[in-house]
Amino acid sequence: MLHTVNRNPSRGDLRSFGIVILVGMGVIGAVLWSYGGEAGWRLAWQGNGAQKVAFVLWALGVVVAAITLTSVPAGRPIYVAWMTLAMWMGMVMVPVFLTVLFFVLLPVFSLIRFKDPLRLKLKKTGTYWEDHKPHEATIERMMRPF
Repeated sequence: MLHTVNRNPSRGDLRSFGIVILVGMGVIGAVLWSYGGEAGWRLAWQGNGAQKVAFVLWALGVVVAAITLTSVPAGRPIYVAWMTLAMWMGMVMVPVFLTVLFFVLLPVFSLIRFKDPLRLKLKKTGTYWEDHKPHEATIERMMRPF
């Protein structure tokens, strides 16, 4: 199989993973907390649903980061499970994303008409040949050939 998961991560891999999870869950939680709206800065169990989810994500980020930063044997299964889930999500989402890109975005660009930048339309002469316009042969011109 082309896609593989590192089942024996080093301490550095686990450290990077823990920091990324901590920062990622923190940012996602902050965005959710800001969508909490009128509830403001209350305790997590007093806020609305988005703020409760934000608190859970923050707690999950702190717990996963603490485990992966302190203990290699305890962090390894978390790392392998997360990366396996991410691999399978990527195997599903990349074709979906590329299909949407191909069928939604590219037709929009095909509808936009440009003024023949490749000069593919035939001229009145019936040929694609372009006349050569000679340049002055100077040292400066030789320094920039195009």
